[in-house]
Amino acid sequence: MIRKYLSAYLPSLGELWFIMLVLLCVGGTVISALVSFILMNLFQLDLFSLTLALYPLLFVLVIPFVFIRSKLNYQKQIGRGIPVVRSKPSSFGSLQPLLFFPLLLLLTLFFNVVIEPVTMWLTMPDFIKELFGAVGNQGWISFFSLVIMAPLLEEWLCRGVALDAMLRRGYSPATAILWSAIMFGVIHLNPWQAIPAFLAGMLFGWIYWRTKSLLSVIFMHAITNGASLAVTLAFPNLPDEVTSLDILGPSLYGWFFAASLLITLSLLYLLHRSLPSREKYGKDDSTPPTIN
Repeated sequence: MIRKYLSAYLPSLGELWFIMLVLLCVGGTVISALVSFILMNLFQLDLFSLTLALYPLLFVLVIPFVFIRSKLNYQKQIGRGIPVVRSKPSSFGSLQPLLFFPLLLLLTLFFNVVIEPVTMWLTMPDFIKELFGAVGNQGWISFFSLVIMAPLLEEWLCRGVALDAMLRRGYSPATAILWSAIMFGVIHLNPWQAIPAFLAGMLFGWIYWRTKSLLSVIFMHAITNGASLAVTLAFPNLPDEVTSLDILGPSLYGWFFAASLLITLSLLYLLHRSLPSREKYGKDDSTPPTIN
């Protein structure tokens, strides 16, 4: 039922920014903070752990807003006799899922190595270091929020709603992917996450456009967050701002980075050749991607 309604939802760029900034960044943050503060005082719980556990509350205004708007648009189209086209299945071209997802795993890991230097020059304040360190030290709560809920909710919104809407509205793939990546970066609300999130969003958007598979980008997002969490848990004594350069040293890091770049470019080329072409997504393929 929800998928049927979403097929009729085509928010404008302005409406998408309203969802991202007002409903998510402002409304969701305020509601999450209030609920966390109330529960903390009632049950004497740790505020940071509680806030992390209640991460889905950030979307408490977004989800009903999108659903209501989708349902209203669907009813309008039906009332006017306009057929609502159901989503077509995702496609991985000449690649089978058993091969495609391992390739995505490798691409995600090596891509994160390649983009790491982009934020090396940013000086991280002490309170941000402490915050990031605390995020990865909450046990199952960290795993639940970072590896499960964040990929599900953020990819649904940034790719499943925003990117899809822009593509079906006739935006060029490059423009639509760029805007969705900017939104993805902005909702992280700090440059140490926003810049790599923007770059990852460009990759996620490209994969999403070519495959029409929301599951693909949820998987990539989960791998990104999961790898970072795994490093934090495996090496708890490492400084929060440590980089691969610090660990490997300049000489070894240069070879590691070059190999990562070569593997990333090779995987991108392989996927480009293997995945279906979507040049006419907004014209003759105007249905939204689905979770498969």
